[in-house]
Amino acid sequence: MAKCSVCNARKGKRQCSREKDWICAECCGATRKAEHCQGCGYYRESRPKRHYADVPRFSTKEMESDLQLQSYADSIEGALCLWDCSHEMSLRDSSMLGVVEMLIDKHYYHELGTSLTDDSLLQEGYDIVNRAISEDMADVLPDTLVRILGVIHFVAQRRTRGGREHFDVLQQYVGLRLDTGTHLKILPNNGIMGDR
Repeated sequence: MAKCSVCNARKGKRQCSREKDWICAECCGATRKAEHCQGCGYYRESRPKRHYADVPRFSTKEMESDLQLQSYADSIEGALCLWDCSHEMSLRDSSMLGVVEMLIDKHYYHELGTSLTDDSLLQEGYDIVNRAISEDMADVLPDTLVRILGVIHFVAQRRTRGGREHFDVLQQYVGLRLDTGTHLKILPNNGIMGDR
């Protein structure tokens, strides 16, 4: 394998259209510019680093004591469960966090654009949850929606261990959102229980 044409130290594993030669991943990332690298498979517009832990949120105690806030959170989490069920309950918590972060980008950071991601799986989840928000929470104040998304992100981040720990809890206690106010829980013994 050829050496990197930029640093001449590491193996060049990527064919660079700008350098017209092989380049290593580190030099590719360090020297990437929009005007030269547009259209390259390795080029992506850099997104600002977001600190989702700093997004305003309700406390878990506020959520526990307010049935209306719980109902709003159930709509979002139930839509996430429906998305998970459509993939045979194989999604990981990192996918859920990605969707919630996309929603926070839209509602808190006011990120515009029709497609917030190139990942079709995350886009599918985003579309399902966004539809639930528009159907169930049309009258909710933007600040309230952001704070609900913030607490959902906080709890999921706290509970996950890198697998699907939070998804499993949601499937057990929230269930699939089928329609406004209608959830379906799939019980551990493959039984089904209607809810609300």
